[in-house]
This record gives sequence, structure tokens and C-alpha cells, in this order.
Amino acid sequence: MTRFLHTLLALGLLAGLASAQTFTVTGAFEYEDKGWGYGGWSGSDAPRPIRYCDVTVLNNTNSQVLGTGWTDENGEFSIQASGSGTINVVVRLNADTNNHPTFQRIRATTTGNTEYTAFSPVFNGHDTSGPLDVGTTTVLKSLAGGDEGNPFNLLDMGVEAWSYITGPLVNDTNVGTVRINWPGGGGSFASGSTVTMSDDDGYDDAVALHEWGHVVHNLYSDSDSPGGSHFFGDSDQDPRLSMGEGYATFFGGTVMVWSIGRAGHYMDANGSSQTGGVQLRLRLEETSPYAGDSFGAADEVSVACTLFDILDDENSNDQSGGSDDDAFDSTVTINGLNVHRAWWDVFEGPIDVAPSLTINRAWDGWFSEHGAGAMYTEMRDIFDDHRIRFYEDSDEPNDVFAQPVAVSAPTGWSATRTLYSSDASPPSPGDGDFDWYSAPMVQGSRVTIETRYPGNASDADTQCDTNLTLWDEDVVLQANEESGGTGRNARISNFTLPSTGDWHWRIRTTSSIRYYGSYEWRITYNFQNFLPVITSGPSAVPPSIQDDATSMLSATATDANAGQVLTYTWTPLGGGTILGSGPSVTFDPPAVGATTVFDIQLTVSDDLGATTDPVVVQVTVDPAGSPCGNLASTSVGGVSKSGSVGAPALAPVGSPVIPGTGFKLQMTNGLPGAQAWIFVGFALQSAPFDDGFLYPTINRIFLAGIPGSGVLDMPVPLTDSQFCGVPFYVQVLVPDDPGATGTYQTSQTNYVEVVPGA
Repeated sequence: MTRFLHTLLALGLLAGLASAQTFTVTGAFEYEDKGWGYGGWSGSDAPRPIRYCDVTVLNNTNSQVLGTGWTDENGEFSIQASGSGTINVVVRLNADTNNHPTFQRIRATTTGNTEYTAFSPVFNGHDTSGPLDVGTTTVLKSLAGGDEGNPFNLLDMGVEAWSYITGPLVNDTNVGTVRINWPGGGGSFASGSTVTMSDDDGYDDAVALHEWGHVVHNLYSDSDSPGGSHFFGDSDQDPRLSMGEGYATFFGGTVMVWSIGRAGHYMDANGSSQTGGVQLRLRLEETSPYAGDSFGAADEVSVACTLFDILDDENSNDQSGGSDDDAFDSTVTINGLNVHRAWWDVFEGPIDVAPSLTINRAWDGWFSEHGAGAMYTEMRDIFDDHRIRFYEDSDEPNDVFAQPVAVSAPTGWSATRTLYSSDASPPSPGDGDFDWYSAPMVQGSRVTIETRYPGNASDADTQCDTNLTLWDEDVVLQANEESGGTGRNARISNFTLPSTGDWHWRIRTTSSIRYYGSYEWRITYNFQNFLPVITSGPSAVPPSIQDDATSMLSATATDANAGQVLTYTWTPLGGGTILGSGPSVTFDPPAVGATTVFDIQLTVSDDLGATTDPVVVQVTVDPAGSPCGNLASTSVGGVSKSGSVGAPALAPVGSPVIPGTGFKLQMTNGLPGAQAWIFVGFALQSAPFDDGFLYPTINRIFLAGIPGSGVLDMPVPLTDSQFCGVPFYVQVLVPDDPGATGTYQTSQTNYVEVVPGA
């Protein structure tokens, strides 16, 4: 081996080996940044350092590597190179952070995976016995067609992203190599660990950070976004898409604030413009210019701004002037963690394993990770500001059939209600929700029950996807609708109720993705049927009969629906026969061996089947030819009204026994010679009359002259057993009594109740 080396030296093939020495190469790399303002391109460009990128010192003659290193945070480098004699030196910069010993590896390449490079000027004949300062090399703008861009700018946005992730706020570790491609044609997107930037997005920092956010989501957590078309102001996206895009915008805005020092924003400008050229922009703190049009969990702007509010505080570079518009200020810690790390633990934990990731899972994950009391009120306020309503509404609990919110139909649109409930206290994380409502409704009515987006929004402002079911009072499902309303709302239309009772309807969602949300509901009548109303009766005349006789049953009813024909249904519950139909029928009892009370039930129905509750009238039936089974009785009631000879009085004499002729009624203190009016009725009415009271209903009137004694005897023969137990009432009035008051100057007796019996 020694002889071989000597031979090489003799031939001059290793001429510099023996004299190689170390020398220092210093310098800096920067790129030409495109001046930006919220109005778009400012036209005032300035350089920015190219940080953490690979630097290689080369022999420009034979491309021999003399030394390697990387740029620091200022874009500067100092590399120990090895060479001898005089060398033509050039320094190459690669858009790759591979050489840095601790920083995340990031590459900027073409779509063909060719890494971008830049070179310092060539320093010919450098004497390796001394250091070399190559100065500052500026990488100028590039063109993709007519669009300006700079791959080192795009790489630098990745550096900003991982400076935030691996910095003190989050303090996480690196992942595998990530890559950003440019120019990528007509649209920017991310896939796995790679970002591809469109031709005109080469200087759109916010767009690049948004796409880096997708990569971060893919590598540190898990996104379930289905991808596809999306745009700011659309509140009716797939919530998984809104979460994926909203998270990326939020992440980019967070890096803007906490790594770059700009206000949290999203900006997409025209790459061919020198000034202005704004195509799309958003201020995350104010939600402008979408503050009036971006709400709910299915809106990516709403999701982005909600998440941003959790991390944004009074120190953010924004328009809040050293204050914050929510309670998450710089003093907040969650179980000893700053809010950035607290959120990151949710991001890498519950969000990573959540199925069908939406903002719902982020909310639930926060509380499952940190506890139900982890700034619950403050979190609720932030989410509610963007109409992401993860809280129980005032109707709760109404989760079961037996616990509905009772209303009277019809109704106007309800207040906003939420499909959210929780058994925890505070109520987080949440569960799926059933909302039950009920109203008394009548058979034959036709109803429409429906939901809508809160405030009748045409753009949803909610992720809610309602399912509507209708149940009768026996818990039998009668209708089930998943759609029929506007958008994702449900409607049961013009449903004819087959029975009367407390009808229940349930609002829920069957979606495994949109399992929270908010809605409004109402119930209206297409036609309202009313129950018939029994206005009098039922009554039986007479109420007591022998089994060889009959009793007349009667009732009256009305219906509020004009033109309805009413059907009277008389049903003997203990036997017997109904003769006839309609409001007046005859009850023909069966033969009985002893006194029996029969119940006859009455219901009244309309044309549509709406039926009153049953009512009962009773008829007492005795065996034919047997003595009356009821005990005879009398009683005195009411008060007399005085006349010329004082207060006339009516009293029974004897007992009203059937059969018998010895019973009578006797009036005393009558006006001698005057004519007495004897009123007999089967009921009491106690109606005010002529400064006194008319006590019986007037079914019969008898006239009699009052003897000079002022005492009037009125025999009451009782021979017909059909009057057994039938009470009647008697009162005597004497008109034109000069000593009486009133228009008709009637003196009036009290009344006597007579109940004939055995």
C-alpha cells in the first residue's frame, strides 16, 4: 500500500493531498420577497434570509466538495472547508434543510422532484491559506409563465411552520421529510407530506401556510376531509371538509401571529400583479369580510376563526389594540399547559383517533382531554360567537317520549334549538340528542310538521341534518321523514291524524357526521278538526222504571266544523236494547230479578271519526209487578217570599209511598181567596224571579183557589210504580198579592222535594 501511494504521488495524481488545509468560508443567502399588505402586493420588495438550508462549498473546476454546512436563522453560514493551494471556489445553496442537525427536514422542488439550488459568485484563485467571505447572495424572483414566485419563499413558510411546532409554545418533535413543489399548475393542494403550489401562489405566504397546515394535519394527527370544491362563505359544506380546510387556515393564521409576527390572516393574490391583485382574503380575528356570512360547523371560515380565537390573545398583532375579544388571554393555562400546547394535545390525541373528524370532535376532544371544566364557559362563548352551538337548549331535558315539551298546535317557528345534550356537568363533552314535543290533536285534522335552518337562513349556518318522526299517544310510529324541507331539513306534510290524543314528534339526526347542530321547528294545520261537544244530557226520563217499561234517553251536541254530521252512539253497558238512533232514543231494559242500575254510555262522533269522551246516564230498573224498591222521602229547601199575611210555607204531610193516596202537600199563610200557582218540575234551577227564587224547572203547572183559612191542601195520589225513585220538586206562587214586592207582586213558598218509594 505504501509503495502504491508513493507511485500516485510521483505521478502527481495526489498532488494536493499532502498539503490540504482547512479554511473558513462565510457568507449569507437571502431571497427576494414580494412586498405584501392587506391591500395586496405593495410594490416594495425586500430581501429575507434563507434559513436552515443546506450549503455546500465546491471546487468550481471539478465540483469537488470542499465543505458542507447550513444557514442559520439569519441566512448566514460559516463552513470549514478543506483544500490546498489556490482553488476556484463557489458556494451552492440547496432548498433543503437536511444538513441542519436538529431542524425538521423540508425540501423545495419542482414537481419532477428536482431540488431548487442557488449559487454564489465564483471566486477564482482563492488561496486556501486564508478565509473566504463570499458575501450575500440574493435569490431573485422566478417566473412560472407570467406569475412570479420564489421556491425559497415557499420553503421559508415551512421553516416558519416548524419553528412554531418545535418552538416553546408547542414543543413537539420533527417528523419525516416534507416537500413543497412549485410551479404546480392551476391549483394549490396538499397530499400526505407534500405540498404543491399553483403557478400564481409562489409568493402567497398565507396560501403556503394553509397547505403546510394540511401536511401538519396529515402527519401529526388525522384528517377525514373528503376534499373537493370549497369556498369562503359557504356554510353548507360537508363538516369534515370544513374542519380540514378550517384547520389549515387556522394553523396558517396561528403561524402568522406566533412565528412571523403578522396579523392572523389568509390572503390569495394574483401572482402576475405588481401591486394589489387581491383575489381572496380573510382576517381571522374579525372574520372580515365574512363576519355576516360565515357561521356554523359546516363553514370553514367559522371553523378557522373559532379555533383561532382559542389561541389568539391580547398580544396578537391585530386590530384589537392590545386587548382580546374573548376570555382566552395570555394568562390562561389548562392543567398547567399554555393554550397552544393544550390544543396540540387535543390535536395529537382525541382528534387523531376521532372517526369522521369535524369541529364536533374538536369540542368533545378538548373536554375529554382536559376535563369538563376546562374553560367551559369561555369555550362555549367562543364557539357560540360563530353559531357553533354545542350546548343544551332551554327545552332540555326532553330526550324521551314521556318527557316532551308540551305545546298547543298550531305554533309559529320556535326559537333556535340544539341537537346537543350531555350528562356531564358542565355539559361537555356532548352526546347525541333526541328532542321530543307533543300537542293534543283531533282525529281527522291534517298537519304539517317541519324544521328549518335557524333564522330561516338560506345558507345553512348549521351542520344540522334533521330527521322527523311522528308518534301517536300509544307510542306507535306513524310517520318518518329524513327530508322534504329546505336543504337538509325534514318535513312531514299534510298528514291526516287517524286518532285523537296527545301526538308526539321527535327531532334528531341520523347522520354520523352531523350529529350536533341547531334548528327551528313548527307545526301548522292544513285543516283543523274539532271534537264534537255534548252541550246537554245525556238524561233519562224517567230515570227509574220497571223492566216492562222503557226510558227515553236524550242529549244534544254541537260541532265547530260547519257541515259535519254527528253520530250519536248509545251503548248499554249492562244489557238491554237501544231503540232508535240519533240524539233521542229509547232504552228497553232486560228482565231483572231485583232492582238494578244500568249504565248507558254515549259518545258523539263527527264525519271524520273525531269522538267525544264517553259519558254515562243511569236508569234504575225494578222487576215488573213488584213493590217499589226505593224508600219514600221528602225534604224541604229554599226560602219563602212574604206577602200580605206573612211568609207562605209549603210542607209535606205523610209519606209519598207507592201505591198510596194518603200523601199531600200543604201551604199555610196563603192569601185567602187568591189563586195559587203550583209549579212541579223534575229538576232544581233556583232561578232569581220577582225578588225571590223560582226553584223547580217548570214541567207542570196547576191552579187552585186558596180557602179563607189561608191553608191549601194538595193531595198527591201515588199509584203508578214507574215513578219509583223519580224525584220531583213543588213550589207555590201567589201573584198579585198586595203585600208582596216585585213586578208581579208574588208571594212565594219554599220548595219540597218528593221522592216516591215503597
